[in-house]
Amino acid sequence: MPTYSRVFEAHGQAEEMAAFAAVLWKERMADLKARKLVTSGRVRIVDRYVRALTEYEFLYPQAMAEGPTLQAESGGQFANMRWHAVGKLNEQIMKFEAALAIPAKHDEGDAPAPPRPKSKASRYLD
Repeated sequence: MPTYSRVFEAHGQAEEMAAFAAVLWKERMADLKARKLVTSGRVRIVDRYVRALTEYEFLYPQAMAEGPTLQAESGGQFANMRWHAVGKLNEQIMKFEAALAIPAKHDEGDAPAPPRPKSKASRYLD
């Protein structure tokens, strides 16, 4: 397991982030082992996935509280870089999940499809 305490040591919440990352690492590795999908490449992807998801989880609340734009002292607005970082992290996390074949369904199976609204042509289409 990577030493996440060193990875996140420069952050304001280093201990909490390292603890979160360690738990996430163990969960992801246990999942891969249970599905017999452990390879050296996937172990590296898990590491990057854990780092990105940890950053996302700790950055998201602050970015959402601030919003997409911030006020300058001069009265103007400028883009909130945290907001955009959260968006980019989300994209990366989705790519990592696809690469790791993380199932997106619950233990109970897929969620049922929502019912289609009825129309005049419904009786001919069913």
